[in-house]
Amino acid sequence: MVKTKIQIRFADLDALGHVNNVNLQHYYDMGKGRYFQEVLKLPLVWKREGFIQANTNTNYFVPVYIEDDLAVYTKVIRIGNKSFSFFQQLVDENTGTVKSESTSVLVGYDVKEQVSIELLPEWREAICRYERENGGAEL
Repeated sequence: MVKTKIQIRFADLDALGHVNNVNLQHYYDMGKGRYFQEVLKLPLVWKREGFIQANTNTNYFVPVYIEDDLAVYTKVIRIGNKSFSFFQQLVDENTGTVKSESTSVLVGYDVKEQVSIELLPEWREAICRYERENGGAEL
């Protein structure tokens, strides 16, 4: 899994002192961005081909607080012709507590034409190689 350390900001907190759930989605997006950079060697601004998010489902188990030592762990759990699915966990590194989990479906996308596309062969190869070498599922 790709690990992304998260810096919690004071502005992320709600009136109860928890990190607002909306901000957890930002943290998951940071994990996706790290995966794109490390595994796919892609920049975070796409001029031609990239991805759009088609679905996301998140479970919130326990609140996140500003003093938590957070990391997002990201891996691909399914790959299709035009899309793939991420599984992510938000973990307090000090306690090992899984604070939240999320799955999301991303679709290959042609930015200029604004249409879905098949995943490029180099994307598929990089994802499968990384997941195989790092103990992920056989895709």
